[in-house]
Amino acid sequence: MRFCGRWCIVLAFVMASAAAQTSKNPQSKSGPASKVTDPRQVEKAKIAVLALNYFGQQLLAGLAASNRHQNLFVSPLSVFVALTMAETGSDGQTRAGIRHALAVPTYVSEDALHQAASSLLKSLKSQQGAEFSIANALWSDPSQPLSARFVQQSRNLYEADARTLDFNQPGAASVINKWVKQKTHDKIPNIVTPDIVRASKAMLTNAVYFHGKWRVQFPKENTQDMTFHLANGREKKTPMMRISALQGAYRSGDGFEAAALNYQFSEMKLFAILPQPGKSPEEVLAKLVVKDLLSSSSSEINLFLPRFTLSFGYRLKDQLEEMGMRAGFHPGAEFAPMGSPKFFISDVLHKTRMEVDEEGTVAAAATAGPMALSGGVTRGTYSLVFDRPFVVLLYDARTGAIVFIGFVYDPTP
Repeated sequence: MRFCGRWCIVLAFVMASAAAQTSKNPQSKSGPASKVTDPRQVEKAKIAVLALNYFGQQLLAGLAASNRHQNLFVSPLSVFVALTMAETGSDGQTRAGIRHALAVPTYVSEDALHQAASSLLKSLKSQQGAEFSIANALWSDPSQPLSARFVQQSRNLYEADARTLDFNQPGAASVINKWVKQKTHDKIPNIVTPDIVRASKAMLTNAVYFHGKWRVQFPKENTQDMTFHLANGREKKTPMMRISALQGAYRSGDGFEAAALNYQFSEMKLFAILPQPGKSPEEVLAKLVVKDLLSSSSSEINLFLPRFTLSFGYRLKDQLEEMGMRAGFHPGAEFAPMGSPKFFISDVLHKTRMEVDEEGTVAAAATAGPMALSGGVTRGTYSLVFDRPFVVLLYDARTGAIVFIGFVYDPTP
């Protein structure tokens, strides 16, 4: 990462999620008291969800073009929230470029976009039966305060706390990292380094935490080593989890079959999407229609899914420029509403990690953008064996938002 000089602002956004061991009674319908769900928030969030999902699929496709046959894993929600919050502090061509990259239709007003994003976050936080917390904070050095209007908008729309912090103090990075660690329940221990903080004058942080349980657990005694076929023609042994006669989990679409895995007492779902023989995850993504994954099924599947770990880190500046955000990355960018007419984004850094095993899922993502100053299904029983590269997608069924999406080319890199 290149530092942004004496006067700069860093946007750091973090997402983490975890799924714990399931109940011994996977069919149990009882559970913790549900939070109140406001269907109006889900309706208001639709504009943001449509843009978010398209943005996420395009972002992954663009990264895949220059990272062929590699594990890739991104959080569209994390990056989308980061850039949407930045958009509230932008103007002119910079704002237009951010909106273009985020796939926001031109007819959607600024107010409508941010109300939709705000409603999406509120809907996600009101997850029933699962813990899903979202927190935002604004940090600014006393020598360069953020604009009062930007702070107020961030507080009203994203419930962001505003804090003053001396960025020249040696412990400033530790203060921010401690906030991130606490908000993500220790899943993300840090997001910034002392050098990044010293080179900054302000920072925006976002933390998201999900804790759920598999509705049906993979019996550990069923896991055994099986052959996984890599894209280069080689083979390797990998621990393959197995669950038999899983009801209602089968899905299919253009060029793929899939398994829908539910979290207990939650509307979050994990989709594992297996391309047909001869097709790649990229080809499936290009034609993927999320609604094809949602149709309920009475079919049973015998599911073989590898235990896998994805760890991904990438600088998104080049990809976001290709998606239309070039104006925001260069001197002359219009970020005056955020607090300085000389701010520009020096880069957007994104890191993710996902672990899937018999007990559930742990997933985490972080996005950071330093800103510098310039001068329908047939019934039956199916066997799905995920023994070749596949797509994985973590999805909120209530709002329709894609939280994580990626390619698994090697389950045990």
